Order: sequence, then C-alpha cells, then structure tokens
Amino acid sequence: MAEHLRLGHVAADIAAGEFFSNYISKRQPVVIVGLPDDPSFRADKWTDLDYLTSKAGDIDVLVEPMHPTTRQFGTDVERVSMPFRDFLASLGREHGPHHYLTTQYADEDEGAETVLPPPTNALADDFPRVPRMMGRLFLQQVNLWVGRSADGSSSGLHHDFHDNLYCLLRGRKRFVLFPPREVAHLYPHGTLDTLHPNGLITYEGTVPRADGLARRVACTARVRALERKLDALPNGKGKGKGSAHARERKRLLALHDEALDELASMELDEHGSGEDDFDALEGVLDDGGEEVDPGSVSVDGGEGDDSESVAGLSVSGDMEKEPLSFSRIPTALLHKYLNLPTTAVLPPAQSADSFPALCETTAPYVVELSAGQMLYLPASWWHEVTSSSDMDSGDGVHMAFNYWFYPPDALETFDEPYKDTLVWEYLRNKTDGSVEGLRDGKRKPDDRGEGSSNSKKTKR
Repeated sequence: MAEHLRLGHVAADIAAGEFFSNYISKRQPVVIVGLPDDPSFRADKWTDLDYLTSKAGDIDVLVEPMHPTTRQFGTDVERVSMPFRDFLASLGREHGPHHYLTTQYADEDEGAETVLPPPTNALADDFPRVPRMMGRLFLQQVNLWVGRSADGSSSGLHHDFHDNLYCLLRGRKRFVLFPPREVAHLYPHGTLDTLHPNGLITYEGTVPRADGLARRVACTARVRALERKLDALPNGKGKGKGSAHARERKRLLALHDEALDELASMELDEHGSGEDDFDALEGVLDDGGEEVDPGSVSVDGGEGDDSESVAGLSVSGDMEKEPLSFSRIPTALLHKYLNLPTTAVLPPAQSADSFPALCETTAPYVVELSAGQMLYLPASWWHEVTSSSDMDSGDGVHMAFNYWFYPPDALETFDEPYKDTLVWEYLRNKTDGSVEGLRDGKRKPDDRGEGSSNSKKTKR
C-alpha cells in the first residue's frame, strides 16, 4: 500500500466549543498548529535540560530500554529505575541505543497510577490541568516522553483508551493512524468485546464503560453522589415543600439502595465472599475501603505504553505479557507495507503471510509532527509513532508532553460531554476536574462523614 491520507490542521487559538463540535464530537484527529495558549502552559521551558534537571532531577523515574531484537519500544522489556537527572545525563552519550521515558507506573502496584506521575508531579506549576481548548473533558493523566534517536525509534502499533492531546516540544514524530473500526484487521493481543459508538475499544476480561470509567469506580461514585444529595435534603415534614422533599428523599433512597446492591454484587463476584451484601460493602465504603478514583484502575494504553496498568481498565485473570491494545503486527512489517522508512527489525519467522487482513485496512493517515505542534487523537485510534531527534539541537533529545482525558460519550453537548451526569458531576465537584489526590483503596480523612445518609442500608 502506497496511499496515505493527510490530516487536517487547525490553529491553537480555536474556540473550545468549535474544537468540540468539529473534532472531539466527530471523533476526528487533527494537527494543531501551536501549543496550548493558556498563560499557565510553560512546558516549552523544559527543552532547557538544565531547567528540567533543576525542577525534577531528584525524582525517580522508570525508563524503558530498547528491545534488543526488534529495536523498538513498547515491548515487554523490563523497565529500569533511576533518578531523572541521571536519565537526562545519559541522553548526552553520543552512541545509543538510549533509554526512553514513557508512561510511569509501579511494577509492584499496578493500581498506583496518579494524574501527575513522576516527573510531572515536580513540574505541575508549568502546565494547566485542562487546557482551555479541551473544554469540559475530564483529565485522566499527563505524561512526559523523553528520548534520543537520530534515525528514529518506534513505539509499535497500538491504541489508547483515552482521548489524547499530544504536545511535541522537541524533535519530530511520525504518526501512522488507523480508525478504531480497523480493529478487525490489526491483530490486537486482546479479544474484542465492544466497539462503542464513541470509538472506544474494549476487550474480553475488561470492565470499562463507554466513558472509560471502570464500572466499579462509577458505581462507588454513584453511591457517594446519592448520599450527598440525601444529606443536602431538608428534613421538613408536612404539606407543600416538605411533602416534595419527602418524595424526593424516597426516590433518592431507592436509587441509593439499587446502587448499593450493584456494588455489593461486584464485590461478591470479585471476591467470592460468603458475606451478605451489606457486609461485603464494609470493605468498600468504610474508612479503609475503596476511594472513588477513576485514575487508579488498571488498563493498557499510551504512546509507548506497554502495560495493562495504565489509564482506567481492569483486566481479569492471567494477563499476557503484551498489552491487550497492542497489535501483533511487527513494526518493520507495517513500515514495509506502507513504504515508510524504518529502523525496526522484523522478528524471525514473521512475514506478511502471518497477517493477511492487514491488506484489507483503509488507507491510514501519516502525520509528520514538528516541535511546537500538537496532535488531538480520540480514544482507540490506532497509532504507531516513530520518534526522531533533531541532531542539530546539540543534545539530540526528542521530547513530548501529553494529556489523557476520559472519552466523552455524550457527543452532542459541549457543557456535559458525559452521559452519566450524576457520576461526573460528583467527580467534578470532588476533584475540580481531575482525580489528583484520590486513591483506590484509601479514603481521605475528610470523607469519613460520607455514607451518613438515612438509607436503611447505611444504618444497619
């Protein structure tokens, strides 16, 4: 296949409502000329490695070695922990291959992701949590990507589970893009379960909704949201407003009991406990129980994200070494098929005959992204990314910063881009547009009063 499609461009000062209508709601990628125009966006300062070292050098990060056979990233090669300053210094070596800073996660705790993983937690005053142009989308995570490659290094073909705003600060990136519907031709490691109307792909053994939120987290949030509404109702009795409040209380109590039953059922399904439904909930809603944190549940995704432990999905049972959302098609074979230059190496015993459906794909977009530009990529758009350094810049580093957002599933409304308004209103009120500070399995001290509504189940 020699045919490639060209992606449209738009200026970075586009109105948020227009950007939502033309691209987010249509699930259409676009190149954005310029970086976020928010006054608080100062990530372009990070291209000064001395500044970056002074701000975040003492933070420990996990970096990924290049796969020795395929000569690409996004594989099952074990990551290496080191201080960020040592990693930055290592990029100054003339000869590679050099390690790559990608999505951060904790090997020993696959639920330990945060909205601001290292080293972005030390750089948090240099960027807005949600850029103006992204409107009402809900932040899932940010990440910094840093590497060095004169000839180009690949992430491997894969898709993410969240909408991506990708900001290129230094170097060049070539993206090969296929729409989500091509999942049938791109040989993911996972077995397809659902292709949602908003384009989100989910696999057998995972438990997300169309908005990317884990069902258990959403159900816990619904319980808490209803408790807040119940606590806010006046206790008036009698006719008029008092009678209306009583009817509303009855309605909310019924919804609350339904949500508790659903959450108890999930708890029993997961742990096979012999406890009754209320006892099963004590470990979820009491002081030591699960916090409502949509950002801490496991998934696979990312530009070079090579673990199921990132960005919002749970995988049950034994997990493969390779993430569910990565394609089995070798990068070298993909590049050959598309007549693209490559440094990737075809693994032994792999050939085009192993992937006959590849030739049935539609023509992909091929995007050449330059420093100072952004790419908006809706959830589950397949992409292979080849990163190249600008060797004339001195240290030869390529660098990008990205935002992941929960994929909207109410595509007609800018102000309310998620259908489950009760849950998302609760999360917005609690976290002010992100999930920073909320941890799965831990309740914050100021949450100890929650669950004090007059529901019969919370008072047993």
